[in-house]
Order: sequence, then C-alpha cells, then structure tokens
Amino acid sequence: MMNLFSNKKAEPPKPEYTEEVGWTQPFVLGKGFTKAGRFDALIGDDNTKRLFAELTADRDRTDVRPVEAYQTILHSIHPGWKLRVLQLYWPDPEPRVTFFHFVEKWRQSSEGLAILKEGLELALDQTSLPFGKRTFIEFVQFDEECITWWETLAALCGNYGVFVYYLNRDEITKLSRWIFNPVLE
Repeated sequence: MMNLFSNKKAEPPKPEYTEEVGWTQPFVLGKGFTKAGRFDALIGDDNTKRLFAELTADRDRTDVRPVEAYQTILHSIHPGWKLRVLQLYWPDPEPRVTFFHFVEKWRQSSEGLAILKEGLELALDQTSLPFGKRTFIEFVQFDEECITWWETLAALCGNYGVFVYYLNRDEITKLSRWIFNPVLE
C-alpha cells in the first residue's frame, strides 16, 4: 500500500488479537483454585475459571472412534466458548514396571540365565522411562450453561468409546508443571 504523498510504503494495520499459536503461558498461569459447579477450576491470569479433563480410550477396543468424539465435542460448543485440546508426551512408567516385576520373579536355572537376569535389571535401571501421548482438554467456564455442557462431556464422548476423566486441583497443578517444565529424560 503506497501513501500518495510519500514514496514510503504505509504500514499495514496491526491486528487487535495478538495471541501467538502455541503459546501456553497465558493458558496455564493461575492465581489459585476455585469451584465451578462440582469441578475444581484453575483461576486463569485473566480471572477466568478453567476446567481440565483427560480423554482416554481402550486401545484394544475396535469400536473406539476418537476423531468422531472430537468432532462431536467441537460441534456441541457454543460460539464464543473457549476450548483447547492438548496432546502431550508424558512419562509412562507402567510398561517398564510391569517388565521389571516379571524379571524379579524370574527363576534362573543356570549361571548364564543369572547373568542375563542381572543384565536385564541393570538395563531397566539405566533406561529412561517410555513416553505415551496423553490428551487433555482445557475449557473456559463463562456461565452455568457451560457447566451443564461440561458435565455431559463424558456422555458425548462415551458414545465413541472415549472416556473423560475430570482433573482435580492436584492433577491440574501437575499438568501445569509438566507444560512448563517437561522432564524429557
């Protein structure tokens, strides 16, 4: 765009909305906790009540349809409501712990198997935890209608084999710490 009285290009107007995609700090900074209905809510840096839930599904079930569950969630929210889906890689100790218990119970019948068992225990001790992808939802509560929708989220997703687990204040704190300081060892 050229200014008619100058040979300099005019600056394009700056958008009013300046939030950056991928910027998590304003979403999870909190001023404490409060209740929103029967749920624990984080008081955001903008004084909003933020509700959190984790979505899970049984990987072995053939009727699980997470894409359809996400579409249903998005189609059911009202204009102006704020929802964010977080997919985080989180340490998952369960596979390693399970394998460790099998190794502990293993009875070796020869010196070679005893050496193998010691090697497995050493490898387990020095190997970092495996990571699994976890899906969380953050929802900003505006009014009582929002709480009613939040309560029905489990039923909406349950039709597609997806389970909703509402986070309490300790779990929200743990999630916030993980977002700001993930330990990727």
